[in-house]
Amino acid sequence: MWFYTVLVAFHVISASIWLSLFPVDIVLRGFLNRARGTSGEQKLVSFYLKFANISGIIGMTGILITGIIMVVNMPYYGFFDFSQNHWLASKQVIMVILIAVVFFVMIPKAKQLRTSIGNELDSNFPLTDDAFAKLKSLETIVTVTNVLVLLNFLFAFSRRIAG
Repeated sequence: MWFYTVLVAFHVISASIWLSLFPVDIVLRGFLNRARGTSGEQKLVSFYLKFANISGIIGMTGILITGIIMVVNMPYYGFFDFSQNHWLASKQVIMVILIAVVFFVMIPKAKQLRTSIGNELDSNFPLTDDAFAKLKSLETIVTVTNVLVLLNFLFAFSRRIAG
C-alpha cells in the first residue's frame, strides 16, 4: 500500500508543478507586456521559455510515468475505460490531446521563437515584430495547455469529492 501512496504523492507533485505554470504564466505575461519594446524584453522572453519548458517537462513526465504505473498496477483502473472510471478515461483522453498539442504545436512554436531571439539575446534591442507575433502565438497555445491541465486536475479533484 505504501507504493501506491508514494506514486500518488509523486503524481500530485508532478501535477502541481505543471499546474504552477498557469499562475506564473499570467504574471510573466504581465511583465512581458510592460517590457514590450525595452532592452530587457528578450531576456524576459528567454526566461519565460525556460520556465515553461522545465515545468512542462517535469510535470508531464511525472504525470505520465506515475499515471501509467498506477493504471497498470491497480486492478480497478484501466486505459480509456469509460464504463467504470469515466473521470480517469476523460483525464487520459485530455492527456493524449495535451501530448499532441505539446509535441506538435507548442515545441515547434517555442523553437521558432527561440531561434528568432537566439542570436540577439545579448543585444539591447527589443523583439522584432516577427518574434513578437511568434510570442503571442505561443502564448495562445500555452493558455490552451494550461486550461487542459487545469481541467485534468479538476477531474481528479472532483473524483475525490464525489466519491
